Amino acid sequence: MRPSWWGAITGLLLGAALGGALLLVRGGDSDTGNQPGNGTQPPVTVPDSAGGDTLTSPVPGGGVDDLMGDRANAIVLATRRVAPAVVSINVIQQQAVRNPNMEMLERLGFLPRREYVRQVQNMGSGVIISADGLIVTNQHVVAGAIQLIVTLSDGRQFQAVLMDEIPRYDLAILRIESRDLPVAPMAWEDNLLIGEWAIAIGSPFGYLLADTQPTVTVGVISALNRDMARRSNEERPYLGMIQTDAAINPGNSGGPLVNTRGEVVGINTFILSDSGGSVGIGFAVPAARVRTVVDEIRRYGHYRDIDLGVRLAPLSPSAMHYLELDDPVGVLVDAVREDAPAWKAGLRRYDVLRKIEGRPATSLSMIERLVYDSNVGDRLDFSAERAGEIWSGSIELEERR
Repeated sequence: MRPSWWGAITGLLLGAALGGALLLVRGGDSDTGNQPGNGTQPPVTVPDSAGGDTLTSPVPGGGVDDLMGDRANAIVLATRRVAPAVVSINVIQQQAVRNPNMEMLERLGFLPRREYVRQVQNMGSGVIISADGLIVTNQHVVAGAIQLIVTLSDGRQFQAVLMDEIPRYDLAILRIESRDLPVAPMAWEDNLLIGEWAIAIGSPFGYLLADTQPTVTVGVISALNRDMARRSNEERPYLGMIQTDAAINPGNSGGPLVNTRGEVVGINTFILSDSGGSVGIGFAVPAARVRTVVDEIRRYGHYRDIDLGVRLAPLSPSAMHYLELDDPVGVLVDAVREDAPAWKAGLRRYDVLRKIEGRPATSLSMIERLVYDSNVGDRLDFSAERAGEIWSGSIELEERR
């Protein structure tokens, strides 16, 4: 599936449409020394052609334990910890389509316009975050679903219930009825380092393969707090994302991005690509955002989306002339809904926001970024100008109704 907001962003987004229309260590030897007759051979040492150091080969007959000890590195151990909790999500969706054979007749008015409903099958990934069956995935994976089938790494299948979906963050929470499920631990410290290892785990093929084990790719954390601009209000914003060069493949949407401690640091979401294949530019929703959503759902039964009740616009030269303003730094209040949080804070149409949270209100995107990770009950302090007077206020965020 492709996000609508940027032609260069392939979808993956990443719940790739794989189906079609249904229309339907040990250290080894003890330290006995390399004495003649003890059955061992000394390591073979050769000069390093790149410098004066030497390279030492493994001791022949050193044992499988040595090799396994070298192979079972932090990446392998982290994968072992998380992979059992990664699931495949089979999504049956309904889509409204037009009959191309009738479209011309409909345009000419010979037939009334009609839409037909067909069922399509898509797939994505998810990760179990509680032993009683809570699963995190991407909202775009499950959007419009009429049926959700979850396949565990051990092959068991469950019908899932959509507890809530949060389009703003592209997150969704599912539940399956089971107990004592494998759980992927969430990272509690938001201290990712650029350049540290990143492991992308997904289950893009689910029940299509006899082996339901997830797939693993490895890269590094390429960047933090990436904001992806959107071209219209209808497009989904992606702000504060984790960027990684770990290959994120079709169907891996909703799977975990993992650190070498075996902790989920993000939820794989989309890639940038012209070809549709991974080119090392993938993005994940940070774990801190996932924790906030899950905590809200556990406490209130749903995620409480915030409401400002205000529509903002750029402070254009014509608006400055009309309002007789001199300072171009600010954002225009274009409309305020009565009794909304912004209204209660005193904002009215044609007010100009000059500062928010102590920072100059330089653009709409700057304000959107401040609001993006705010929660119900948070307060946003601002200063505004009206009729040449500067005044201050505070908006207490409420739940969107």
